[in-house]
Order: sequence, then structure tokens, then C-alpha cells
Amino acid sequence: MVPAPGGRERRGAGSRAPLQWETLPGAALRLIIAEKPSMGRALAEALGLPGRGRSLIEGNGLVVTWCVGHLVEALNPEGYDPAWKAWRWDRLPIFPEPFRYAPIEQTREQFEVVARLLNREDITEVVNATDAGREGELIFDLVYRLAGCAKPVQRFWTSSLTPEAIREAYGAMKPGEAYAGLRDAARSRQEADWLVGINATRAQTLRMRRAGAEDGVWSVGRVQTPTLALLVRRELEIRDFKPQPFWTLRARFGHPDGEYEGRWFKEHEGETRERFATEAEARDLAARLAGKPGRIRSVTGRTEKKKPELLYDLTALQKEANKRFGLTAEATLGLAQNLYEKQLISYPRTNSRHLTEADALKAPQWIKALAQGQLADLQPFLDALRKRWPVKLDKRFVNDKEVEDHAALVPTEKPARGLAGDELRLYDLIARRFLGAYFPDRVEAKTTILTEVEGELFKTSGTVVKDEGWSAVDPPHRRRKAEKAADPAEGEAQEGPGEEEGDEGAEGGLPVVKKGEAVAVVSLHPKEGKTTPPKRMSEGDLLAAMQGAGRELDDEALRGAMRDCGLGTPATRANMIETLIKRAYIERKRNVLLPTEKGIRLIQGLPAEALRSAELTGSWEARLERMRRGEETRAAFMADIRGFVSGVVAELQDAPAPQLHGSPCPTCGQPMRIIPSTRRGEFFHRCLACNVLAPVVKAP
Repeated sequence: MVPAPGGRERRGAGSRAPLQWETLPGAALRLIIAEKPSMGRALAEALGLPGRGRSLIEGNGLVVTWCVGHLVEALNPEGYDPAWKAWRWDRLPIFPEPFRYAPIEQTREQFEVVARLLNREDITEVVNATDAGREGELIFDLVYRLAGCAKPVQRFWTSSLTPEAIREAYGAMKPGEAYAGLRDAARSRQEADWLVGINATRAQTLRMRRAGAEDGVWSVGRVQTPTLALLVRRELEIRDFKPQPFWTLRARFGHPDGEYEGRWFKEHEGETRERFATEAEARDLAARLAGKPGRIRSVTGRTEKKKPELLYDLTALQKEANKRFGLTAEATLGLAQNLYEKQLISYPRTNSRHLTEADALKAPQWIKALAQGQLADLQPFLDALRKRWPVKLDKRFVNDKEVEDHAALVPTEKPARGLAGDELRLYDLIARRFLGAYFPDRVEAKTTILTEVEGELFKTSGTVVKDEGWSAVDPPHRRRKAEKAADPAEGEAQEGPGEEEGDEGAEGGLPVVKKGEAVAVVSLHPKEGKTTPPKRMSEGDLLAAMQGAGRELDDEALRGAMRDCGLGTPATRANMIETLIKRAYIERKRNVLLPTEKGIRLIQGLPAEALRSAELTGSWEARLERMRRGEETRAAFMADIRGFVSGVVAELQDAPAPQLHGSPCPTCGQPMRIIPSTRRGEFFHRCLACNVLAPVVKAP
């Protein structure tokens, strides 16, 4: 190693002591600021700095320090003007100009360390090494500006914390101004959230107080309120749903090669009818067909090939971990962050499901690390891949145009050892998804038999897996039958409106039949069913809805094409869900998210549709993304936000007060007010005339 300019070599006692570096007085130093202590120490180690340090590490012409997440926060309104402390209509809207900030009290000591280093005379250049994304950029920018620093900045940008990746990124740094768009987007997002949150929350709270509400603050936010609206709308659809009974007719047929079952259907004017409105209709047809001979009208077979799943981005990983393991979005993000800081996976807060051409060149090292790591179950697949090597990932996985800040989540070149519990399960998910991309398509043979009895048709479908392909490595999640039979009140196992549970094609072998062959009608049995409401949202369902800005898309490729839109970002959605829970707007019940009565009342009583609009907020996120790319100006965006806030405040002030009446008072008959309990999700009914307090009512 060559000492940096301004440094000199110093050895400890004995010729074999490790090299250390002592900075000479007056030498020019470079300050590196990481986002967290663990990341700062990883940087220092990779760059050859000795020691660990409590708040900084110095040597080799470098000083490495770190934040602990955010060190700086925006001032509250009263920090600008004491008159803004009072919640009054004539104080709204509040538009501070310019925005002002202060150190967070709990981490003030570390802020002062970083600020002193930024202003040290011997430090001539600063490296922004916070997380390579919008929030990391904001963390650095707020500290840098509050410290009054004007020294030149270099931006360190990496998707991995392995020593090799750190050194490579350190040698390819760009001037901080190359990321001016990202910085503008970060500041604009923070200021927009402050303006909407402060003004709309005060206006809605004043409006609720005007109606007699006694339950404190009614928080409203740019992202949180549209997210809550998604859950409330679904809950109201479920409550308003009226189940409709129907009947189907199933027949069991006998063939020399075995029995099989079919379901009655009829084509009429281009539509397929599979149900009867009354039981009598189903039983009448069953009686007419009983004992009659049947024949095979047609047999069709086709082969379907299913390509490997796209690699994980953060949202896809959170959804899968929620579905398979019941992990919350916040827990998954925390586990992924731990794996990243352990140098085992790439940067987790990514919105891409693709790799770049440069990433693909490193992929053999990642495969080698899997072979050397603790995932013994993957060895047969790694052996099979080794026999076919070299294998290149196709453009479905490798596409530079689909990667902006960070590529998809993948394992790194560091072998995993000593992982356990949820960390191991999450690492296994990421490893299998990556490895599966190298395997061939899953091949399924699908057979459809149409059986005719007295002119009536019955349909039978079967699927046989001919080649598991990638799904042997990365098996799709299948819900157990016990889960499907769970209590519908919990939101489990409820299918879409009008769907009948258990109405799926048979998976497995069917008898080999030929067109025109005779079959016997063994039995005919009408089956009663009823339409079911939409299912309640799991955390994975809500993440998908947030990602699509309220547009429920089933196609993963379409969802990827819309990644510029959405409620929040992959990095912030988990926190938003937890915020709604803390503010008693929603609650987590098993694996389902339910809006509380307070959350429902907020959405139902909020006259400003724009505050509930997922599409509008999604378009704002798209504008922030365009700002990052230099296609949108910060001034134009913030001007529109101020105009929006002014309109919302005026609308809330002019709107009539919402009715908060509950059931009649048992003593005097007057309408009672709905008053939240101190326990989350529970409410009292209080009579304001005679002060009678009704028993606690639990939110459904």
C-alpha cells in the first residue's frame, strides 16, 4: 500500500507489526461520511484504515465517520414563528421560506462530531458515502448544509459492501453535483411531506373539533392517507357485499382407464355459463341426465412453458416473505439491511428486477459463493449448473435500460456462513430466485376433456408437470388446504367476488381417452355455493397496491413498467404501514391489515378527494423520479405542492363538519358521540346531554 500525500509510514515495535498511517500536521485530508457505523467501519476496513473507533476512524490521509440514520430534522411550525404554535384557521396555510432544520436531540453528539469534521481546516474534500438512494442523499445533504460546509463533495455509490465492491466504487466516484437531481428530489419529497402533513393535519383536526370530536390529532399525509384509503375502500366493499347463492352441477364419469370428474357449462352468446340460479334447475338437469350414456366430444392437449420469475426488488421480496413466512414489510427490510451490512446481498432498497451487463460478468463469483456457503440444499442444482456451464443470463434478466440506481437483489461473492432463523430464510429466497434464472423453463402438459351427455357439456382440466425446470430450484409458494379453510372473517381464503372456493382444475393424471369414446355417468351431484366478497389485504397485497398507485395489476412485467409511480418508494412503504398502525388508523390481525373505525371515519369524512387519491400521489412520485433524472424542476414541483396545499386547506375549512353521532343514548335518547378509547381499535359512545358512557364497542 502506498501512503497518501501528506502521510508517512509508521511501524509498531518489531519488524512484523502491521503498517499504520500517521497524518502529518497541515496535510490535506479527505472526509468520508457513511450512513451508519457498521457501513463506515466496512468502508474503513476495505480502504486499509486501522482500528474501529467510537465515532470516527482516521489514517492513510482519510477520516471516516458516520451518521446514525437521520441526524437532522425539520423544525416544527413554532420553530419559525411562535404564533404558528396555535392550531387556528387564520394561521393556515403554513409556508416556511426557507425551510429550517436542527439536530435531532437524541443524536446531537454524533451530529456535532460530523459537523466539526466537516469544518476542520485540514479536511479539504468530503465524500458522501451514505446509502446510494434518495433517503441517503437527504441524510447527507441536511447535515452538510446545517454544518455550513461548502467544501467539494465526491459521491460514493455502491450496491454492495464487499471489500472488492467498495474499492471499485471508491475508484469510480463522481462529483456530488452529478447527483443534483437526486438531491433536489430528496429535498422536495421531504418538504412536500412536511407541507401536506402539517397543513392538512391541522385543517382536518380543526374540522373534526368543530364537529365535537374529542380524540386529539387527525393526522393526514401525502402518502399515508391514500394508503389508508386503499384499505378502507376494500373494507367497505366487504361490509357492503351481499352474498348470492348459486349451484353447480358436477358429474363423475367412468372410463376403462379410470374415473374422472367434470363440471357442467354452456356457451351462450359468447359467454360461458357454469352456474344455476336455483337448486331446482341444477337438480332437474341432474335428474334428466341420470343413467344416460356419455361420450368424449373432444380431447385437447397443449404444452405450456413458464419462464423463471424475475429477480427480486425490495417490494417483491417483502410480498413473498409476507406470503411465505408472515413477515411484515418492516421486518423484511430490516433483515435485508442486516444481510447487506454483512456483505451477503446487494443493496436492498432497489426498485429494479434486472441486472446490468457489468453485473452479469460478476455473476459467476456469486454462484461460486453459493457453492461455498451454507445452503447445502442448493448443491445438487449447482452441480447440475456446473455441468452445463457456461450459461449466460438472457435479456429478460440483463438489461441496462431497466436499471437506474441499483440492480436487482442478488447474493454477493461472499459465502454465507452462520446464518440462522429469518435471516437464513430470506437469504435462501434471494439465492434461489437468482439461481433459478439459470435454469430452463418449467414445462406443463395441460389436458382438457369435453364430455357430452344428452347434448349437455361437462369440462375437465388436468395438469401434469413434465419438467420442473427452474421451479425445482425456486419452488412457487402453495397455500396449504388448512390455510384455505381458515376463518373468512380474518380475511383468509376469500377469493374474488363471485368465485367458488375449491373450483380449480385437477392437477395430476387423467385417464387416457379418445374423441368419440363412450363413458358411463357414474354420478351427478349438484353443489351449492355462494359468491364471496373481495379478500382483505395482507401486507403483501397492500404493498402491491401501493406499488401500482392503486391500480391492481396481476402482471409483474406491467408492474415493473410502472415503477416510476406508486405510493411512496420501496424504502418507505414499510415505514408507512407501521406509521398507520401507530396512529391507530389500521391494525394488524394475523396476516391481514384492517382499518380501525377511526381510520374509516377519517376517509369517509374527508371531503378533499385529492388527499385520498392514490393515483395523484403516484403521479407526484413519478415527478420526483423525473426530477432525479433532470427532467423536472424542483421549483415547478414545489410551486404545485403549495398550490395543492392552499386548495386543500380552503376545501377543508369550507366543508360542513362531519357527523360523529353514534347510537341513541339509553337514558335520554339523544344521539351519542363516538369517542375512541385509550386502547387501540376500541370506542365509547358518550352522551353529551347527560354524560352517559356506553360500554366499549370493538371495531370490527
